[in-house]
Amino acid sequence: MKRRSFLMTIVAFFGYVFGRTGTAATQSQGMMAGGMCSMMSKENMQGPMRTGMELFQRHELIHRQVTELPNGVHVVTTSNDPATASIIKKHVVEMYARLDKNQPFPYPVSKSVPKMFANPTGYQRKLEVLPNGIAITETSADHEMVAVIRAHAQELNGFVKEGMPAMMREMMQNGNGM
Repeated sequence: MKRRSFLMTIVAFFGYVFGRTGTAATQSQGMMAGGMCSMMSKENMQGPMRTGMELFQRHELIHRQVTELPNGVHVVTTSNDPATASIIKKHVVEMYARLDKNQPFPYPVSKSVPKMFANPTGYQRKLEVLPNGIAITETSADHEMVAVIRAHAQELNGFVKEGMPAMMREMMQNGNGM
């Protein structure tokens, strides 16, 4: 994609996320960005995208510990900031509810999320709500799904470590509608 189109898409994306509708040209650039418009539907922006964006903004307040298991991962994600801990909990609970309802959404910043939504019964999820965050265990008997689960854990580690720059890099590398 041309640099100008990419930049216009990003402007549209952030304008929508932060409540600005933008110009008609900016909106049309967002329309041309494949999954961006459906990703930013009202339902998604009031749910997983909103909490996800809040977590990107608060990434420096988040702590993650990933333990690889023979058949998956155990991840503890916490924050000493009560508001951030609450957002972590809300986001994970929302995402697991969507998986349970087979209710995927376009998410161009991740290679793993679409694969996880394409096969929600292909792995087991155990969620434990902690006072300051959440602990999850995701496992599968399918070696390919184990690789997806581990890849997702590493994507999220990058998001927590770097915030928005990691998200932007993933969008550019994935080419998901961008």
